[in-house]
Amino acid sequence: MSSLCEDQELLDGFLTEATELLEKIDDDLITLEQSPCDMELLNRIFRSIHTVKGAASFLEFELLVKVTHRTEDVLNKLRRGEMVLNPGLMDVILEAVDLVKVLINDIKGDEIKERPIDGIIERLIAMQTEESGNATEISAVTTVIVTETTPLATPAPAPGDDQTASRNSAPRTSGEELTDKSTVRIDVKRVDDLMNQVGELVLERNRMIQLTSDYQNETNLAFFGEELAKLSKRMNFVTSELQMQVLKMRLIPVGNVFKKFPRIVRNLARDLGKQVDLQVFGEETELDRSVVDEISDPLIHLIRNAMDHGLETTEERVAAGKPATGVIMLAARHEGNRIIISIRDDGRGIDSDRVAAKALEKGLLTQEQLSGMSRREIFDLIFLPGFSTKEQASDLSGRGVGMDVVRTNIQKLNGIIDIKSVPGEGSEFTLTLPLTLAIIQSLLVAVEKETYSIPLSSVLETLRVKEENFHTIGGRKVLKLRDSVLPLLGLAAVFDVRTEKKRASYCYVVVVGVAEKRIGLVVSRLLGQQEVAIKSLGNYLGNVPGIAGSTIMGDGRVALIIDPSKLIDLDMNI
Repeated sequence: MSSLCEDQELLDGFLTEATELLEKIDDDLITLEQSPCDMELLNRIFRSIHTVKGAASFLEFELLVKVTHRTEDVLNKLRRGEMVLNPGLMDVILEAVDLVKVLINDIKGDEIKERPIDGIIERLIAMQTEESGNATEISAVTTVIVTETTPLATPAPAPGDDQTASRNSAPRTSGEELTDKSTVRIDVKRVDDLMNQVGELVLERNRMIQLTSDYQNETNLAFFGEELAKLSKRMNFVTSELQMQVLKMRLIPVGNVFKKFPRIVRNLARDLGKQVDLQVFGEETELDRSVVDEISDPLIHLIRNAMDHGLETTEERVAAGKPATGVIMLAARHEGNRIIISIRDDGRGIDSDRVAAKALEKGLLTQEQLSGMSRREIFDLIFLPGFSTKEQASDLSGRGVGMDVVRTNIQKLNGIIDIKSVPGEGSEFTLTLPLTLAIIQSLLVAVEKETYSIPLSSVLETLRVKEENFHTIGGRKVLKLRDSVLPLLGLAAVFDVRTEKKRASYCYVVVVGVAEKRIGLVVSRLLGQQEVAIKSLGNYLGNVPGIAGSTIMGDGRVALIIDPSKLIDLDMNI
């Protein structure tokens, strides 16, 4: 590294700028492939690479300069109309950008390595020397980002793309991520709002000190109760606002995850020989950073599943009277204190009979168990480890691991998965996730004389039931709930709570869902909803089965917070 780079501030500035420029470049390149005449977009991509090259040259990062210089040459020829954009050329540009990201990550980690760059440079040079007349037309794969406000026009795809060599060389992922997960970018206005709320809190603190002093000195006692009530209301308002401002500082747009999918869809579509239109809605929807970090893998698996299992081949779609191009819609929205993310395709749908047959074939359940299952419960079988309807495993799916990963990650977040599917029309997977994992809305319940907190994001409904309505199947209690059988778990037995001699003739069942599983938690009473802050139990008590943490109630008592995913796992092992 050059001596210039001993100036850490200069280096940090370069890394920050380069990261910002490259964050959106994959998305821009995929959009450019569909709109090659968009000179404004092409110029923006060119300027990004040019800026990185210039700064890298100043700091004497030779490998980075060589790669960005050749990439810039190709982009410049595209700007001048001396080259025609085609799938093979885009593959090379994307690989070059991936290598740029790798080199920048090396610099970030202070590990400058001799990376093999000759291959990609030779391919970039070769692309420039080809005659533009030999270049093929624009890609047959249609991968488009569509927003709710400014939808992009999509040119009709050209059929018959047969560039096998390009497909095989196309990378399957969007390269290494450049986002630093230890930091969060915060708008200055949000910092100003936070400072204002802290100022309000200081004023109320001073008022509380004054009231305490008056009480101790026995002055103004006639107004003490009234003033204390006013102070309590103001403190409640200010702390609520302060809490909201801090939460907003942790929020980032879900688009930070969504932006990698156009690249993934493009590569998968070419590998599968399918025409795919990816439509994305709600990219501006915000959620907690901790949730964002966990949902990337599940969404990737669901999109891969939709492309491989869901969407038919071009020939099958045309034969069925459908458009040749399949559609995958990825959407996010807020709903109360939850975020709803849906992945919908217009493919062949889920064949419940085929799923059931495969489950029987693999010995995952018996014919007797299958006969009592609803169509919805049969859909849930696809989340079982090792389950797949693929006759032969492929690199994309069919190994029975993808959907299991989805369930595992959603369970970690106490989220819920719902499946809707109509044969011949398509499928929709809906993820319901908590907005944040630090402060949660909870349902307080009583189990005899003990109080527990259940995350409201996992609660589907509550029921008041007489115990005589419970049934026993296979040695365990269940409840007939509409068109399904709901397994029950008594919290008094799970947590060894001492039961009272005289018990009410009825109890309450809290129906909770985690991933695709549903279970009814039997409690004594419902105490109401409350927002609680999760506190760790520490290393000594950190592994209590079914407990996620604790919180402190208004009266100073400690209430344990239930972990629905662990309870469901515990129930499955009973």
